[in-house]
Amino acid sequence: MKRIAIIGAGIAGATLSRKLLDHGFSVEVFEKSRGTGGRLSSARLGELTADLGATTIESSSQDFESFLSGLQSQGMVERWSARHGQFDHLDTSSAQYWLGKGRNSAMTRGLLNGVALKTQTRVGVVWSDNQGVLIRDEHGELLDYYDAVVVAAPAPQAVPLLESVPRFTHRAQSVTTSANWVVLLELPHLPSKLVNVDVVEGHHQSIERITIESNKPGRSGTLIKLEMRESWSASRLDDNREALLKEIIDLFSVWCGESVKPLNSRLHRWLFNRSTQTAEGDTLLWDSSLNIGACGDWVSQPGIEGAWRSASVLADEMIDSLK
Repeated sequence: MKRIAIIGAGIAGATLSRKLLDHGFSVEVFEKSRGTGGRLSSARLGELTADLGATTIESSSQDFESFLSGLQSQGMVERWSARHGQFDHLDTSSAQYWLGKGRNSAMTRGLLNGVALKTQTRVGVVWSDNQGVLIRDEHGELLDYYDAVVVAAPAPQAVPLLESVPRFTHRAQSVTTSANWVVLLELPHLPSKLVNVDVVEGHHQSIERITIESNKPGRSGTLIKLEMRESWSASRLDDNREALLKEIIDLFSVWCGESVKPLNSRLHRWLFNRSTQTAEGDTLLWDSSLNIGACGDWVSQPGIEGAWRSASVLADEMIDSLK
């Protein structure tokens, strides 16, 4: 049985793992964080749950829609009929979104069922030699040899791991990524401006999106997620976190027209929020002579769907190549 190591437990790594496992491969996934999801990760704030990464799972093609429908039948994802409003006018319209069942990270957890998952393990080296493909941790300790290794991490993190395949490294280096700040706020009650809406987007100088996370199916309490604009975040990535949190709450209070006093709060910085410009060239990164590959939204198209598509295409190529 061929042994495959995948670095990254986001949607790309989870999709690739599932397809390879279903075709008889032995799969091990290494994830530097404590849990799965990547940019589909979720978090707790007190007793409440929120999607810290992508707010929803957006679908723009029939094949991805069919994939999500299949996951829905397995209880991994669900539909959310949300009330959508704009910053400058809150006349709501209905919007249909996909969500992970209970939380978005449930989608990756479900896909990784049966896979050997090693969290809080940061891989530092991937290299092919006459014994196979080895991986070492960040301290240089050998983790193991595998028949093949795939890097399913954001482009900036993939660069050093793809050193043995210079053309892959060059592709990853050409990608542009964005960063932003996200804030979770547990409130004693909803501001009156948000009582009849679930998601607010549109024209605001600083805030990209407001989501009432506690209004998602199966959620409870009063929990709001604020996503700050990339342009606003860019000049504040290394600012004092306490001062930055206060500034964001003040901006939110001004828009609400009332003072917001959170019971609990969490500030998170996404350094690689998304790929804003993907690498030019082939949408398949697989070297059959070294048995090293890479996948993610930076390889094909930005977003969750792009990461899924990249992993799906790579899985088909690996199955043909390695069998």
